[in-house]
Amino acid sequence: MLGIAPHRINTDSLHFEAPITLRRRGVETRLMLDGDTLPRDQTLIANIAKGQAMLADAMAGRCFQEIADTNALSVKRVQQIVEFAFLSPHSVRRVIEGRHPSFLTADWCLKNEIPADWVAQDLLFRTA
Repeated sequence: MLGIAPHRINTDSLHFEAPITLRRRGVETRLMLDGDTLPRDQTLIANIAKGQAMLADAMAGRCFQEIADTNALSVKRVQQIVEFAFLSPHSVRRVIEGRHPSFLTADWCLKNEIPADWVAQDLLFRTA
């Protein structure tokens, strides 16, 4: 197919080894070579922004029911989204830059308890 005689191909060049990471998101799995940057997780970024906005609303005196009604969500969902506002600035920066751990997705955050302490968060995100 290449138009090259088979005896001229160096078969050692057809094999290489490289460290990889598998990143799962829902039903999708990506094979990431070491050094590759992850695509920005727009869902996670959007949830962080919504969480910060909803926390600001709550701190301004609005109750969760009002925030839920305004956003056509349940109170429970608002409370879940507000949790994203407590990610450390370091973690948020890494998410925006696409350098966060491969497991750190919006779904993972909703299913796992994330400590409010930022040092504990960094430790969790390095070891989970």
